[in-house]
Amino acid sequence: MRPSATPGSTLGAVTNALATPIIVVALLVAAYALVAALRNRAMDAGHLAALGALEVLLIAQAVVGFVKLSGGEGPDGPATFVGYLLGSLLIPVAGAGWGLLERSRWGSAVLVVAGVAVAVMIVRMNQLWSGTGV
Repeated sequence: MRPSATPGSTLGAVTNALATPIIVVALLVAAYALVAALRNRAMDAGHLAALGALEVLLIAQAVVGFVKLSGGEGPDGPATFVGYLLGSLLIPVAGAGWGLLERSRWGSAVLVVAGVAVAVMIVRMNQLWSGTGV
């Protein structure tokens, strides 16, 4: 059995130092894309830069998560957690690809969904890690 998180432990979330910025950046990407979609604009270089920043944060989260999992920390059943971890890495890349292919406002709309999905996945990963959302 893996060690569980207690209220005073440092294990709580995968890493609170990364989870909050990832959620904030993901929601900012979604808001930026929503403004573009409402203005009937396609995805642009600014969107790609924002998605790149989000992806860098997600890669850091994945590295920390896998290091902690290999050290024996984490949820009892890590398969779902690993699925969320890997899935969250793919969403910005898939959103960028789809947004580049769809040169209308709907390309920006895809990024809204991608940003919100990443934010929700990070919240869910923290729930799984802490044992509150099993």
